[in-house]
Amino acid sequence: MKKEIIPTGHSISIVVLFIIGTSLFMGLPGKSGNSSWIALLLAISLTVPLLFMYARFHVLFPGKNLFDILIIVFGSIFGRVVSCLYIWYALHMGALVLRNFGEFSKTVALTETPMIAPMLCVGLLCIWVVKAGIEVIGRCAKLFLLLLLAEILFIEILAIPKLKYHYLKPFLDSGWSPIFADTIGSFTFPFAEIVLFMGVFSHLPAKDSAKKILLSGLLISGVVILLVSLRNLLILNPDIVQSLYFPSYVAVSRINIGDFLTRMEASSALGFVITIFIKASLCLYVASVGVAKLFKLKSYRSVVLQLGLIMVYFSQFIFKDIMEMQHFAYTIYPIYALPFQVIIPLILWICAEIVVSRDKNKQIAPQSQQ
Repeated sequence: MKKEIIPTGHSISIVVLFIIGTSLFMGLPGKSGNSSWIALLLAISLTVPLLFMYARFHVLFPGKNLFDILIIVFGSIFGRVVSCLYIWYALHMGALVLRNFGEFSKTVALTETPMIAPMLCVGLLCIWVVKAGIEVIGRCAKLFLLLLLAEILFIEILAIPKLKYHYLKPFLDSGWSPIFADTIGSFTFPFAEIVLFMGVFSHLPAKDSAKKILLSGLLISGVVILLVSLRNLLILNPDIVQSLYFPSYVAVSRINIGDFLTRMEASSALGFVITIFIKASLCLYVASVGVAKLFKLKSYRSVVLQLGLIMVYFSQFIFKDIMEMQHFAYTIYPIYALPFQVIIPLILWICAEIVVSRDKNKQIAPQSQQ
């Protein structure tokens, strides 16, 4: 079978939509109040060196994905054990994304509909697109990104008359401690979650393309999240934003242009569906590739349906209610996700540099003897 290759533009689109994901609608940690935008900028800055580390794996092991690298560096047994952890992380993240959408549907959009119904619909769409292949996910992502950026830009322009800039004062009124706490929260959710994109490194076009793709995706998604966060903050106020489950939906619902352009929150909800669809699809794809690598299957497609249905079923009982979901996202998740995003990749990178250097020395030694 011909190897699938994702063009650079499609890869950047996947990264942008994956990072934006549910954070576009759920908002970011808001302990820092009107200084949350500072925490966001710090989180983006912290993510840059992390992405350089991820991109380095693509240079050291061209044509290999996350699970290949784990087995090469850590060995067949321990590498597969760590691969199981990342399969779990991908499935868990996909379930979290679906549950975010389910809670939104139950709370705002489809209050009389059982929560499993919208989650199952999105889950089946994810199964279909993942079975179609990573190239199809890339093409969908590029189209959806253009629609999403146009929609966000349109709403940002319409929101200008509603912005109240005095909500940004007083500057740093809550001090630096809440800002640092929000920085870690925003770093782990959503920016560092892009560690799962290493699962598709084997489909990138060129040896050094990962750096360009990851950094471009971070820049675009960071600007989008910053603009949306500032819009929510300036339309509502820091206290209201912090108390809401879906601040973007409420902020956009306040836009009313001459009693003609109203109910703009529907278009905002469409953007939410687009981002969670791409994010859940990538999670399912990475989990399927990991399982195929773990059990040495011929194709990941043979397990997509099973894993997709497990992901949907898991999302149904993962939380008791929306309050528990938000508590996990902003309090427990930063601690839970840090090993997957930083600690294990850092250890893997150090070991990978040693392994590659040792292999080069072995190749040079026989040549020097000749």
